[in-house]
Amino acid sequence: MNGHMSAPRPPHRQTEWPVIRNALTTFLDMQRPHMVHGFGEIDITEPLAAIRRHERELRVAISFHAFALYCMVQAAMQNPTVVTYRHGRKLITFEDIDVLTPVDKKLPGGVRIPVAYIVRGAQNKSLAEINWELRQAVKAPDLPNDRTVRMRRRAAKLPAFARRWISRRVQRDPFLFKQLNGTIGLTNVQSHGFTNPMYALPPAIHTFGFAIGNTAERLKLDESGRVILRKVMCIGSAADHDIVDGMGLARFAYLFTQLVEQAAGLDDSFVAQTRRFMEGDQRAGICTAQRS
Repeated sequence: MNGHMSAPRPPHRQTEWPVIRNALTTFLDMQRPHMVHGFGEIDITEPLAAIRRHERELRVAISFHAFALYCMVQAAMQNPTVVTYRHGRKLITFEDIDVLTPVDKKLPGGVRIPVAYIVRGAQNKSLAEINWELRQAVKAPDLPNDRTVRMRRRAAKLPAFARRWISRRVQRDPFLFKQLNGTIGLTNVQSHGFTNPMYALPPAIHTFGFAIGNTAERLKLDESGRVILRKVMCIGSAADHDIVDGMGLARFAYLFTQLVEQAAGLDDSFVAQTRRFMEGDQRAGICTAQRS
């Protein structure tokens, strides 16, 4: 036995466990047991064309993720069960739709990790506002001014038993859950240049969550019966069946599909508002340069 224990280890590379990933494991400890899952495809040919047109006009990147988030929020406003939570013998339906979604950040040590960012009160924000907010969150070197991020970082440094206790505590209190994790979730596993159909399921944490998969190509028939090539988005979802029923999910899915396929929010007001944000950033940059 001693000879076996002292045998040389095979070639390998060893790195330190990033402490910040403890926040993710604590988050996943809250997975719910009574979840139902679904998959689907949505034609995104029109919104992709609209995004390309606006990008050429504005000369600034437009996030498809922000567009999908906006459409999800608009559908949730008409189907509030998806932001409803159980609290003892009561159901709590939040008026604010706070969307928990990942933004890709590079840690000081060089490790890239998706940081959970919450778009607060998204029901009151236009697509241009959501797009610009996510743009700023990605560009920022860090999110130190976000109170929720600071709380997660402190919790990540706690021992495992303390983090498990926090998970149980958060699960039982929808108000604390909202503060730390929002009221609905959207994740994204799209990979640029990877066009094979691929689906994903979101973490089963919220009453309802979406996962955007790859964009693939499909042959379809147009109104005259001709074969045409269309772009489709692969999506997956998870819903807590304790709270959400099938008919409610069907209504949500139908409205979400309509909004996406009609390129909701990608209109002239989006262009005008984005221009104002760009001009504001330019003025802020000039003022900063003058002060320095």
